[in-house]
Amino acid sequence: MPLWWALGTASFIWIIASVPMAWTLFRRTPIKAPPGFGLLLLFLGWVLVSASQAEGLRLISVGYRVALYFAAAILFLYIYNLSEEELPRARVLKLATLYFFYAIVGGYAAFIVGDLRFTSPMEYLLPGPVLENPLAQQLVRPTFAQSQDFLGPSLPRPTAPFVFTNEWGSGLGFLAPMVIAAWGVLGKRWQSCITLLALVAFVPIIISVNRGLWIAIIVGTIYGTILLATRGDTKYLRALLAAGLVCLVLTVASPLGGLIAARLANDHSNNSRLTIYEQTIDQIQDSPWIGFGAPRVNEDEPNKPAVGTHGQFWTVLYSHGIPGALLFVAFSLSIARRSLQGQDRAGVWLHVTVALVPVMMWFYDILNQPIFVIMLAAGTALRGVPRPSSSHDVDPVVGGASQLSPSQPTDTRTLVRTV
Repeated sequence: MPLWWALGTASFIWIIASVPMAWTLFRRTPIKAPPGFGLLLLFLGWVLVSASQAEGLRLISVGYRVALYFAAAILFLYIYNLSEEELPRARVLKLATLYFFYAIVGGYAAFIVGDLRFTSPMEYLLPGPVLENPLAQQLVRPTFAQSQDFLGPSLPRPTAPFVFTNEWGSGLGFLAPMVIAAWGVLGKRWQSCITLLALVAFVPIIISVNRGLWIAIIVGTIYGTILLATRGDTKYLRALLAAGLVCLVLTVASPLGGLIAARLANDHSNNSRLTIYEQTIDQIQDSPWIGFGAPRVNEDEPNKPAVGTHGQFWTVLYSHGIPGALLFVAFSLSIARRSLQGQDRAGVWLHVTVALVPVMMWFYDILNQPIFVIMLAAGTALRGVPRPSSSHDVDPVVGGASQLSPSQPTDTRTLVRTV
Protein backbone atom coordinates (compact mmCIF):
# COMPACT_ATOMS: atom_id res chain seq x y z
CA MET A 1 0.00 0.00 0.00
CA PRO A 2 2.79 2.57 0.66
CA LEU A 3 4.00 2.03 -2.91
CA TRP A 4 0.56 2.69 -4.40
CA TRP A 5 0.25 5.75 -2.16
CA ALA A 6 3.60 7.16 -3.35
CA LEU A 7 2.61 6.52 -6.98
CA GLY A 8 -0.63 8.41 -6.44
CA THR A 9 -2.75 5.34 -7.19
CA ALA A 10 -3.79 4.26 -3.66
CA SER A 11 -7.24 5.75 -4.20
CA PHE A 12 -7.75 3.72 -7.38
CA ILE A 13 -5.93 0.45 -6.70
CA TRP A 14 -9.01 -1.30 -5.30
CA ILE A 15 -11.05 -0.23 -8.31
CA ILE A 16 -8.36 -1.60 -10.61
CA ALA A 17 -8.08 -4.83 -8.59
CA SER A 18 -11.84 -5.34 -8.71
CA VAL A 19 -11.67 -6.00 -12.47
CA PRO A 20 -9.77 -9.33 -12.24
CA MET A 21 -11.82 -10.17 -9.14
CA ALA A 22 -15.02 -9.71 -11.13
CA TRP A 23 -13.62 -11.84 -13.96
CA THR A 24 -12.71 -14.59 -11.50
CA LEU A 25 -16.21 -14.48 -10.04
CA PHE A 26 -17.73 -14.60 -13.51
CA ARG A 27 -15.86 -17.80 -14.25
CA ARG A 28 -16.79 -19.41 -10.92
CA THR A 29 -20.07 -21.27 -10.69
CA PRO A 30 -22.07 -21.29 -8.61
CA ILE A 31 -21.51 -17.82 -7.14
CA LYS A 32 -22.67 -17.69 -3.52
CA ALA A 33 -24.03 -14.59 -1.79
CA PRO A 34 -24.92 -14.15 1.89
CA PRO A 35 -28.41 -13.14 3.01
CA GLY A 36 -28.66 -9.36 2.92
CA PHE A 37 -26.63 -9.04 -0.27
CA GLY A 38 -29.81 -8.11 -2.11
CA LEU A 39 -29.94 -4.92 -0.04
CA LEU A 40 -26.49 -4.02 -1.32
CA LEU A 41 -27.58 -4.67 -4.91
CA LEU A 42 -30.61 -2.42 -4.43
CA PHE A 43 -28.37 0.26 -2.96
CA LEU A 44 -25.99 0.03 -5.93
CA GLY A 45 -28.94 0.37 -8.29
CA TRP A 46 -30.09 3.48 -6.46
CA VAL A 47 -26.55 4.89 -6.60
CA LEU A 48 -26.68 4.59 -10.40
CA VAL A 49 -30.03 6.37 -10.49
CA SER A 50 -28.74 9.27 -8.38
CA ALA A 51 -25.61 9.51 -10.54
CA SER A 52 -27.86 11.06 -13.19
CA GLN A 53 -27.67 14.27 -11.16
CA ALA A 54 -24.01 14.78 -12.06
CA GLU A 55 -22.88 17.25 -14.67
CA GLY A 56 -19.68 19.02 -15.68
CA LEU A 57 -16.65 18.42 -13.48
CA ARG A 58 -18.89 16.80 -10.86
CA LEU A 59 -19.03 13.78 -13.15
CA ILE A 60 -15.51 12.97 -11.94
CA SER A 61 -16.37 12.86 -8.24
CA VAL A 62 -19.71 11.13 -8.82
CA GLY A 63 -18.19 8.54 -11.15
CA TYR A 64 -15.34 7.91 -8.74
CA ARG A 65 -17.69 7.24 -5.84
CA VAL A 66 -19.87 4.96 -7.96
CA ALA A 67 -16.77 2.98 -8.94
CA LEU A 68 -15.74 2.68 -5.27
CA TYR A 69 -19.12 1.26 -4.26
CA PHE A 70 -19.13 -1.31 -7.05
CA ALA A 71 -15.50 -2.28 -6.41
CA ALA A 72 -16.28 -2.75 -2.70
CA ALA A 73 -19.26 -4.97 -3.54
CA ILE A 74 -17.10 -7.06 -5.87
CA LEU A 75 -14.42 -7.45 -3.17
CA PHE A 76 -17.06 -8.51 -0.65
CA LEU A 77 -18.50 -11.17 -2.95
CA TYR A 78 -15.04 -12.28 -4.07
CA ILE A 79 -13.75 -12.82 -0.51
CA TYR A 80 -16.98 -14.54 0.51
CA ASN A 81 -16.66 -17.07 -2.33
CA LEU A 82 -13.03 -17.97 -1.61
CA SER A 83 -12.42 -21.06 0.47
CA GLU A 84 -10.16 -21.19 3.50
CA GLU A 85 -7.56 -22.99 1.38
CA GLU A 86 -7.65 -20.24 -1.27
CA LEU A 87 -7.45 -17.37 1.23
CA PRO A 88 -6.76 -18.45 4.83
CA ARG A 89 -8.30 -16.25 7.47
CA ALA A 90 -4.92 -16.04 9.17
CA ARG A 91 -3.50 -14.37 6.06
CA VAL A 92 -6.28 -11.77 6.11
CA LEU A 93 -5.43 -10.92 9.72
CA LYS A 94 -1.73 -10.67 8.91
CA LEU A 95 -2.42 -8.32 6.01
CA ALA A 96 -4.66 -6.16 8.21
CA THR A 97 -1.90 -5.95 10.82
CA LEU A 98 0.62 -4.93 8.18
CA TYR A 99 -1.80 -2.29 6.90
CA PHE A 100 -2.16 -0.96 10.46
CA PHE A 101 1.62 -0.87 10.79
CA TYR A 102 1.97 1.21 7.60
CA ALA A 103 -0.54 3.73 8.94
CA ILE A 104 1.37 4.08 12.22
CA VAL A 105 4.60 4.63 10.28
CA GLY A 106 2.72 7.32 8.37
CA GLY A 107 1.73 8.85 11.70
CA TYR A 108 5.33 9.21 12.81
CA ALA A 109 6.32 10.49 9.36
CA ALA A 110 3.78 13.30 9.79
CA PHE A 111 5.56 14.49 12.93
CA ILE A 112 8.89 14.55 11.10
CA VAL A 113 8.02 16.13 7.74
CA GLY A 114 4.71 17.84 8.59
CA ASP A 115 2.32 18.48 5.72
CA LEU A 116 4.91 17.72 3.05
CA ARG A 117 3.29 16.77 -0.24
CA PHE A 118 4.70 15.86 -3.61
CA THR A 119 3.62 15.40 -7.20
CA SER A 120 3.05 11.74 -7.92
CA PRO A 121 3.57 9.95 -11.25
CA MET A 122 -0.21 9.58 -11.49
CA GLU A 123 -0.65 13.34 -11.29
CA TYR A 124 1.73 13.81 -14.21
CA LEU A 125 -0.38 11.41 -16.28
CA LEU A 126 -3.75 13.06 -15.67
CA PRO A 127 -4.90 15.76 -18.10
CA GLY A 128 -5.21 19.33 -16.84
CA PRO A 129 -9.03 19.52 -17.00
CA VAL A 130 -9.31 16.51 -14.68
CA LEU A 131 -6.97 18.11 -12.14
CA GLU A 132 -9.24 21.15 -12.03
CA ASN A 133 -11.51 19.01 -9.89
CA PRO A 134 -10.30 19.52 -6.27
CA LEU A 135 -11.09 15.92 -5.30
CA ALA A 136 -9.11 14.51 -8.23
CA GLN A 137 -6.11 16.62 -7.27
CA GLN A 138 -6.25 15.50 -3.65
CA LEU A 139 -6.51 11.84 -4.63
CA VAL A 140 -3.33 11.80 -6.71
CA ARG A 141 -1.12 14.17 -4.68
CA PRO A 142 0.30 12.27 -1.68
CA THR A 143 0.60 14.25 1.55
CA PHE A 144 1.92 13.18 4.93
CA ALA A 145 -0.33 15.35 7.07
CA GLN A 146 -3.02 18.00 7.15
CA SER A 147 -1.89 20.89 9.36
CA GLN A 148 -4.65 22.40 11.49
CA ASP A 149 -4.46 25.02 14.24
CA PHE A 150 -7.78 24.75 16.06
CA LEU A 151 -5.90 23.88 19.28
CA GLY A 152 -3.52 26.83 18.92
CA PRO A 153 -0.17 25.92 17.36
CA SER A 154 -0.30 24.25 13.95
CA LEU A 155 -0.61 20.49 14.43
CA PRO A 156 0.31 18.01 11.67
CA ARG A 157 -2.49 15.42 11.69
CA PRO A 158 -1.39 12.21 9.91
CA THR A 159 -2.81 11.18 6.54
CA ALA A 160 -0.35 8.69 4.97
CA PRO A 161 -1.00 6.17 3.47
CA PHE A 162 -4.52 7.60 3.14
CA VAL A 163 -5.72 10.84 1.56
CA PHE A 164 -7.31 12.71 4.46
CA THR A 165 -6.61 12.77 8.19
CA ASN A 166 -10.15 11.61 8.98
CA GLU A 167 -9.68 8.74 6.54
CA TRP A 168 -6.48 7.85 8.42
CA GLY A 169 -8.49 7.72 11.64
CA SER A 170 -11.35 5.81 10.03
CA GLY A 171 -8.98 3.26 8.52
CA LEU A 172 -7.22 2.63 11.82
CA GLY A 173 -10.54 2.40 13.64
CA PHE A 174 -11.78 -0.39 11.38
CA LEU A 175 -8.40 -2.14 11.26
CA ALA A 176 -7.93 -2.19 15.04
CA PRO A 177 -10.36 -5.08 15.77
CA MET A 178 -8.68 -7.18 13.08
CA VAL A 179 -5.29 -6.48 14.67
CA ILE A 180 -6.72 -7.51 18.04
CA ALA A 181 -7.97 -10.72 16.43
CA ALA A 182 -4.49 -11.37 15.06
CA TRP A 183 -3.00 -10.83 18.54
CA GLY A 184 -5.24 -13.53 19.96
CA VAL A 185 -4.87 -16.28 17.37
CA LEU A 186 -1.65 -15.99 15.34
CA GLY A 187 0.86 -17.38 17.79
CA LYS A 188 3.52 -16.08 20.19
CA ARG A 189 5.73 -14.31 17.64
CA TRP A 190 2.87 -12.35 16.16
CA GLN A 191 1.49 -11.66 19.62
CA SER A 192 4.79 -10.10 20.71
CA CYS A 193 5.05 -7.98 17.55
CA ILE A 194 1.46 -6.76 17.85
CA THR A 195 1.94 -5.89 21.53
CA LEU A 196 4.93 -3.75 20.57
CA LEU A 197 2.97 -2.23 17.68
CA ALA A 198 0.14 -1.27 20.04
CA LEU A 199 2.55 0.51 22.37
CA VAL A 200 4.17 2.36 19.47
CA ALA A 201 0.77 3.24 17.99
CA PHE A 202 -0.44 4.98 21.14
CA VAL A 203 1.50 8.20 20.48
CA PRO A 204 0.37 8.98 16.90
CA ILE A 205 -3.20 7.92 17.69
CA ILE A 206 -3.35 10.46 20.52
CA ILE A 207 -1.42 13.23 18.75
CA SER A 208 -3.72 12.89 15.74
CA VAL A 209 -6.41 14.35 18.08
CA ASN A 210 -8.87 12.23 16.13
CA ARG A 211 -11.77 11.76 18.52
CA GLY A 212 -13.62 9.47 16.13
CA LEU A 213 -10.65 7.11 16.16
CA TRP A 214 -10.55 7.18 19.95
CA ILE A 215 -14.27 6.34 20.08
CA ALA A 216 -13.89 3.51 17.57
CA ILE A 217 -11.03 1.87 19.46
CA ILE A 218 -12.66 2.22 22.88
CA VAL A 219 -16.14 1.13 21.80
CA GLY A 220 -14.89 -1.67 19.56
CA THR A 221 -12.49 -3.08 22.14
CA ILE A 222 -15.00 -3.02 24.98
CA TYR A 223 -17.76 -4.49 22.79
CA GLY A 224 -15.60 -7.36 21.52
CA THR A 225 -14.24 -8.10 24.98
CA ILE A 226 -17.74 -8.26 26.46
CA LEU A 227 -18.95 -10.57 23.68
CA LEU A 228 -16.11 -13.01 24.35
CA ALA A 229 -16.37 -12.72 28.12
CA THR A 230 -20.04 -13.74 27.98
CA ARG A 231 -18.87 -16.90 26.17
CA GLY A 232 -16.36 -17.69 28.90
CA ASP A 233 -13.29 -16.38 27.05
CA THR A 234 -11.60 -13.93 29.44
CA LYS A 235 -8.25 -13.68 27.64
CA TYR A 236 -9.14 -10.30 26.16
CA LEU A 237 -10.68 -9.06 29.40
CA ARG A 238 -7.34 -9.48 31.16
CA ALA A 239 -5.52 -7.92 28.22
CA LEU A 240 -7.96 -4.98 28.16
CA LEU A 241 -7.36 -4.23 31.83
CA ALA A 242 -3.60 -4.38 31.33
CA ALA A 243 -3.76 -2.17 28.23
CA GLY A 244 -5.99 0.32 30.02
CA LEU A 245 -3.51 0.58 32.88
CA VAL A 246 -0.60 1.16 30.47
CA CYS A 247 -2.54 3.83 28.58
CA LEU A 248 -3.44 5.56 31.84
CA VAL A 249 0.20 5.65 32.95
CA LEU A 250 1.37 6.95 29.56
CA THR A 251 -1.31 9.62 29.58
CA VAL A 252 -0.66 10.86 33.11
CA ALA A 253 3.14 10.70 32.90
CA SER A 254 3.42 12.57 29.58
CA PRO A 255 2.06 15.68 27.84
CA LEU A 256 -0.44 13.45 26.04
CA GLY A 257 -2.95 13.88 28.86
CA GLY A 258 -3.03 17.63 28.34
CA LEU A 259 -3.50 17.16 24.60
CA ILE A 260 -6.44 14.81 25.16
CA ALA A 261 -8.05 17.28 27.57
CA ALA A 262 -7.55 20.16 25.15
CA ARG A 263 -9.10 18.22 22.28
CA LEU A 264 -12.12 17.16 24.29
CA ALA A 265 -12.65 20.72 25.51
CA ASN A 266 -12.44 22.23 22.02
CA ASP A 267 -15.77 22.36 20.17
CA HIS A 268 -14.38 23.76 16.91
CA SER A 269 -15.17 20.70 14.82
CA ASN A 270 -18.48 20.17 16.62
CA ASN A 271 -19.81 23.50 15.38
CA SER A 272 -18.45 22.91 11.89
CA ARG A 273 -19.98 19.44 11.68
CA LEU A 274 -23.36 20.61 12.97
CA THR A 275 -23.41 23.32 10.33
CA ILE A 276 -22.67 20.77 7.59
CA TYR A 277 -25.34 18.38 8.90
CA GLU A 278 -27.92 21.19 9.04
CA GLN A 279 -27.09 22.21 5.47
CA THR A 280 -27.34 18.59 4.37
CA ILE A 281 -30.80 18.18 5.89
CA ASP A 282 -31.94 21.53 4.50
CA GLN A 283 -30.72 20.94 0.94
CA ILE A 284 -31.80 17.31 0.63
CA GLN A 285 -35.39 18.52 0.79
CA ASP A 286 -34.89 19.81 -2.77
CA SER A 287 -34.10 16.28 -4.00
CA PRO A 288 -35.21 13.81 -1.31
CA TRP A 289 -35.56 10.76 -3.56
CA ILE A 290 -32.32 10.59 -5.52
CA GLY A 291 -30.12 13.20 -3.85
CA PHE A 292 -27.41 15.06 -5.72
CA GLY A 293 -25.07 12.25 -6.79
CA ALA A 294 -22.20 13.37 -4.54
CA PRO A 295 -21.33 16.07 -1.98
CA ARG A 296 -21.30 19.62 -3.35
CA VAL A 297 -19.20 22.67 -2.62
CA ASN A 298 -20.71 25.00 -0.06
CA GLU A 299 -21.80 27.95 -2.20
CA ASP A 300 -21.99 30.34 0.75
CA GLU A 301 -18.57 29.35 2.11
CA PRO A 302 -16.57 27.62 -0.66
CA ASN A 303 -13.51 27.25 1.59
CA LYS A 304 -15.50 25.21 4.10
CA PRO A 305 -16.03 21.43 3.82
CA ALA A 306 -18.47 20.34 1.13
CA VAL A 307 -22.12 19.80 2.03
CA GLY A 308 -22.85 16.10 2.48
CA THR A 309 -19.54 15.13 4.07
CA HIS A 310 -18.14 14.31 7.53
CA GLY A 311 -20.10 11.12 8.01
CA GLN A 312 -21.01 8.24 5.69
CA PHE A 313 -24.68 8.47 6.60
CA TRP A 314 -24.77 12.14 5.65
CA THR A 315 -22.80 11.47 2.47
CA VAL A 316 -25.22 8.74 1.40
CA LEU A 317 -28.27 10.79 2.37
CA TYR A 318 -27.10 13.84 0.42
CA SER A 319 -25.73 11.91 -2.54
CA HIS A 320 -28.43 9.25 -2.97
CA GLY A 321 -31.48 10.56 -1.16
CA ILE A 322 -33.57 9.08 1.62
CA PRO A 323 -34.12 5.68 -0.09
CA GLY A 324 -30.37 5.32 -0.62
CA ALA A 325 -29.69 6.13 3.03
CA LEU A 326 -32.29 3.61 4.22
CA LEU A 327 -30.86 0.87 2.00
CA PHE A 328 -27.31 1.59 3.18
CA VAL A 329 -28.30 1.50 6.85
CA ALA A 330 -30.36 -1.67 6.35
CA PHE A 331 -27.46 -3.45 4.64
CA SER A 332 -25.00 -2.34 7.34
CA LEU A 333 -27.23 -3.59 10.15
CA SER A 334 -28.00 -6.85 8.34
CA ILE A 335 -24.36 -7.72 7.74
CA ALA A 336 -23.37 -6.67 11.26
CA ARG A 337 -25.99 -8.99 12.76
CA ARG A 338 -25.22 -11.96 10.53
CA SER A 339 -21.44 -11.65 10.92
CA LEU A 340 -21.73 -12.58 14.61
CA GLN A 341 -23.56 -15.86 14.08
CA GLY A 342 -21.55 -18.99 14.92
CA GLN A 343 -18.21 -17.22 15.35
CA ASP A 344 -15.07 -18.20 17.20
CA ARG A 345 -12.61 -15.80 18.85
CA ALA A 346 -11.15 -14.33 15.66
CA GLY A 347 -14.56 -14.24 14.00
CA VAL A 348 -15.96 -12.13 16.83
CA TRP A 349 -13.33 -9.46 16.18
CA LEU A 350 -14.04 -9.52 12.45
CA HIS A 351 -17.67 -8.95 13.41
CA VAL A 352 -16.62 -5.96 15.54
CA THR A 353 -15.07 -4.29 12.48
CA VAL A 354 -18.37 -4.72 10.61
CA ALA A 355 -20.46 -3.69 13.62
CA LEU A 356 -18.56 -0.42 13.92
CA VAL A 357 -20.08 0.83 10.67
CA PRO A 358 -23.49 1.75 12.21
CA VAL A 359 -21.58 3.49 15.01
CA MET A 360 -19.03 5.41 12.96
CA MET A 361 -21.14 6.29 9.92
CA TRP A 362 -22.52 9.35 11.73
CA PHE A 363 -19.15 11.10 11.91
CA TYR A 364 -16.79 9.19 9.58
CA ASP A 365 -16.81 8.73 5.81
CA ILE A 366 -15.80 5.21 4.80
CA LEU A 367 -14.95 6.03 1.20
CA ASN A 368 -12.30 5.38 0.01
CA GLN A 369 -9.92 2.83 1.58
CA PRO A 370 -11.89 2.08 4.79
CA ILE A 371 -14.84 0.58 2.91
CA PHE A 372 -12.54 -2.10 1.50
CA VAL A 373 -11.25 -2.94 4.99
CA ILE A 374 -14.87 -3.36 6.07
CA MET A 375 -15.76 -5.56 3.10
CA LEU A 376 -12.65 -7.66 3.64
CA ALA A 377 -13.67 -8.27 7.26
CA ALA A 378 -17.32 -8.88 6.36
CA GLY A 379 -16.59 -11.34 3.57
CA THR A 380 -14.14 -13.26 5.74
CA ALA A 381 -16.45 -13.35 8.76
CA LEU A 382 -19.47 -14.52 6.78
CA ARG A 383 -17.53 -17.44 5.29
CA GLY A 384 -17.80 -19.08 8.69
CA VAL A 385 -15.31 -20.59 11.10
CA PRO A 386 -12.52 -22.53 9.33
CA ARG A 387 -11.80 -26.11 10.30
CA PRO A 388 -9.08 -26.30 12.97
CA SER A 389 -7.10 -28.61 10.71
CA SER A 390 -7.04 -26.10 7.86
CA SER A 391 -4.74 -23.65 9.60
CA HIS A 392 -2.51 -24.04 12.62
CA ASP A 393 -2.86 -20.32 13.30
CA VAL A 394 -6.60 -20.47 14.05
CA ASP A 395 -7.82 -20.92 17.63
CA PRO A 396 -10.38 -23.49 18.75
CA VAL A 397 -14.05 -22.65 18.55
CA VAL A 398 -15.20 -20.48 21.44
CA GLY A 399 -18.59 -20.48 23.09
CA GLY A 400 -20.05 -23.45 21.25
CA ALA A 401 -19.69 -22.07 17.71
CA SER A 402 -20.01 -24.80 15.16
CA GLN A 403 -17.07 -25.85 13.02
CA LEU A 404 -18.02 -24.94 9.49
CA SER A 405 -16.58 -26.04 6.21
CA PRO A 406 -14.54 -23.15 4.84
CA SER A 407 -15.78 -23.88 1.34
CA GLN A 408 -19.43 -24.00 2.39
CA PRO A 409 -20.53 -20.76 4.13
CA THR A 410 -23.62 -21.08 6.25
CA ASP A 411 -26.98 -19.72 5.03
CA THR A 412 -26.02 -18.64 1.52
CA ARG A 413 -27.92 -17.68 -1.59
CA THR A 414 -26.81 -18.91 -5.02
CA LEU A 415 -26.58 -16.16 -7.63
CA VAL A 416 -25.48 -18.34 -10.54
CA ARG A 417 -25.91 -22.07 -10.90
CA THR A 418 -24.19 -24.45 -13.24
CA VAL A 419 -26.55 -25.48 -16.04
